[in-house]
Amino acid sequence: MTFSLNLANITNAIAALSISGVTIKDVDEIAASWKAVPNVLYPNPRDAGFITDFGLDYVSTMRGASAPVNVRYVLHYRFLGMEVGDLSTFPKAYSDTLSKLISIINALEEVSAPYSGAVDMEIVAPINIGARPDPAGNMYHGADIALKITEIH
Repeated sequence: MTFSLNLANITNAIAALSISGVTIKDVDEIAASWKAVPNVLYPNPRDAGFITDFGLDYVSTMRGASAPVNVRYVLHYRFLGMEVGDLSTFPKAYSDTLSKLISIINALEEVSAPYSGAVDMEIVAPINIGARPDPAGNMYHGADIALKITEIH
């Protein structure tokens, strides 16, 4: 079985996306608190873990060092929009969160990563929208997004 993970290339490609009004962070840019950076999308190590469901799928009956294998895993991202406040700001904060989330989903669907081989990336349902904490426990209107990755080797 011979393969190399393209994880860094994939997370770098996501972090390099340009989405109006959204700051995107890579795995080496995770902060304890996002109070200074509203509207941020970042790798979420807090709940399920950033990488879950790791597995290998042999694409032939052959085994051993030269066996072709596909690698699959799920990456978990969190989007934090505006900080949760009083009820008078809720309609605008929720509406802004949904608008930015739609922009994020559209951009993620267009990701092309610089890698060798092929990568299939799909957004896994459901996208959980609601009050979400940053690593320090500050609450924001936001959403959790899971990306199912298959690296085809």
